[in-house]
Amino acid sequence: MIQSRHIWRGTKLGDAPAIEPSITFAGSNFGFNIWAAKTINNSYAEIDLIPYWQFGELTFSILDYYNPSVGEKNQFLNFKDGECRHSLEITLDNYSGEKNRIKWMFGMFVAGDKNEATGNPFYSTYLELKYPFAVLGIDAEPFAGLTPFNGFYAEKFAVINSGVALSKEFKLSSRLSIPLILTYTYNPYEDKHFLTFGTGLLFSTEN
Repeated sequence: MIQSRHIWRGTKLGDAPAIEPSITFAGSNFGFNIWAAKTINNSYAEIDLIPYWQFGELTFSILDYYNPSVGEKNQFLNFKDGECRHSLEITLDNYSGEKNRIKWMFGMFVAGDKNEATGNPFYSTYLELKYPFAVLGIDAEPFAGLTPFNGFYAEKFAVINSGVALSKEFKLSSRLSIPLILTYTYNPYEDKHFLTFGTGLLFSTEN
């Protein structure tokens, strides 16, 4: 995928368009996703390793975020205190379920999320609701996300992410398609608005 800007949970990361490749290996109830992002001006980069398990309508995931510092020497396998660029989050969601119209996600950082003032973990937490539907052949997905307490996202309880994503997928073949995604995002806590566009190629081995 190519995104005009990389917006994550109501926050802009980087200040240029981002290339965001992703590959997923999936079995019956276990999968592994590798996702990355890099802006074209090197203002932001990220690599995520995401194993996940599905239990009926629920998906439990462990996200290893690797965020190298711009302009510094970074090592993916450097886990020394003060030099490690990894953070770890656990999430639970029903996004892949088909029975419930309202989608929800709970995420909490369990490592790499330190309060510099106290030296203790923030355990930054994020809760999100979505209500996907289709209109005139276009998929619409209104969303809202909040954090319940002081942490990475905000210094207090706050709604940090809201908006709507509009998407349309154009099939080139049974396995290849081109998605078009237009997203409006508003962060009420920071009073910031974003309008982003994304496209790319999707390839699936499933028929």
